[in-house]
Amino acid sequence: MSGVIILLVIALLFLVISLFLLNGKGSWLIAGYNTATQEERDKYNEKKLCRAVGILCLLCCLLMCVLAWLGYRVETGTMTENEMLPYGLGFAAVILVAAIATVVYSNTKAKK
Repeated sequence: MSGVIILLVIALLFLVISLFLLNGKGSWLIAGYNTATQEERDKYNEKKLCRAVGILCLLCCLLMCVLAWLGYRVETGTMTENEMLPYGLGFAAVILVAAIATVVYSNTKAKK
């Protein structure tokens, strides 16, 4: 049960971060952007960049909640761990594709 609670806490953290980013106030949370020089920052549209990373964080939040629910089902015995494996692999694939899409979007559409 502690694994489910940890997943929900991480999901809540992703939700808070995504809310900051979707409001355009959390550019300091974006790795690489916060350490870039002013010249490099001027190349990007900060609002679009924050929105893209915020959507990625929101997706992570939703997937963590689904994974917590599936973990709860395993804990209560209504689902076996073998039945959960495809969901976990799908979770990893969706995160990987979304992260790649966010990087591509950030380097194309979020540039000025």
